[in-house]
Amino acid sequence: MSRAILAIALIGLRGTLTAQYTAEHLVGTRFVERVQSEIVTQAGAAERHRSVVRTAGFTITARGDTLMVTTDTVALTESVSGERATIDVDAVIGARWKLLLSSRGAATIIDRPFVPPAVSDVSDIGTAMDDFFPPPPPTLAAGGATTDNAGRMWRRFADSSGMQRYRFGATRRGSTRDIGDSVTVESTQDGSENAAMAWDPQRGPIAWTRSILTTVTTRFAGRTVRAQVDQRIIVTRVGS
Repeated sequence: MSRAILAIALIGLRGTLTAQYTAEHLVGTRFVERVQSEIVTQAGAAERHRSVVRTAGFTITARGDTLMVTTDTVALTESVSGERATIDVDAVIGARWKLLLSSRGAATIIDRPFVPPAVSDVSDIGTAMDDFFPPPPPTLAAGGATTDNAGRMWRRFADSSGMQRYRFGATRRGSTRDIGDSVTVESTQDGSENAAMAWDPQRGPIAWTRSILTTVTTRFAGRTVRAQVDQRIIVTRVGS
């Protein structure tokens, strides 16, 4: 299938968003991602701290109407209570995803790589493409602000070096209650995200950062367990 047909498949819905993903934005590109996660788990008086840093390079090609994303470099470290370890990631170098990407940046994963437990227990790179691409920006003049249909609050700043600059963010809250044979488990999840992005109208996303804070509180059998994950994600387009 030609690239022109791929572009049509990726354009998809046309609404109020004038910026949208096309094949030309992504095919032949390479992105480098750095994810730093700080995890604190509390259960009673006990507290556990973990710090995980993952860096990876992703190259994008096309096969028919499917995007192929491949890792060309991966590095992973974990620190627990001050003790730092480097994780062997040879098994996931060359890992490949097959996906379809909507004009709004939402990925439909057709196939994802197998990630061995020794890696996924520290950082599951197999889910990296689930929400990798940022949403395209809404139509805004410099200094303008709006809220999109997903509840994200957007603000556009002055352009820099020909790039459109945006900030966006959202909060979320959810809860679940599971009743087992003898134990009821109640969980609440609070999250917030703040992001910044540089968008090129001709090439799509150039660089973006995301700060994501998630707190999960679980109560069962008179006990309370609280986990807080503070993530900082930096993605940069390399080359074209």
